[in-house]
Amino acid sequence: MMDNNRIGVQLRALRKAQHMTTQEVADKVNVSQSYISRFENGKALPDIGMLENILTVLGSNLSTFFSSELEEMPEDLIQLMHTVKTLSPDARRKLNEFLQLVK
Repeated sequence: MMDNNRIGVQLRALRKAQHMTTQEVADKVNVSQSYISRFENGKALPDIGMLENILTVLGSNLSTFFSSELEEMPEDLIQLMHTVKTLSPDARRKLNEFLQLVK
């Protein structure tokens, strides 16, 4: 089960992976920047509808967000995973080849 802090950490990681500011996310879901910051800092929890809206803006969804696999990932790995999802198939192949070389 996730706590406020873990939800905030994951939201921040997803936002950073999308290269978005809290203001940009707030603008897209029609709330204040401080409202988004409160979630990321673990001071509040969004209701399920707001969380779904935020996750949509961040290129994710509720089932992925609450999967146990994602829950246990460090922030940098969450960011990397979401960044890789935005790459073209050719860019993913090249990245994979590069990663095989540096193993």
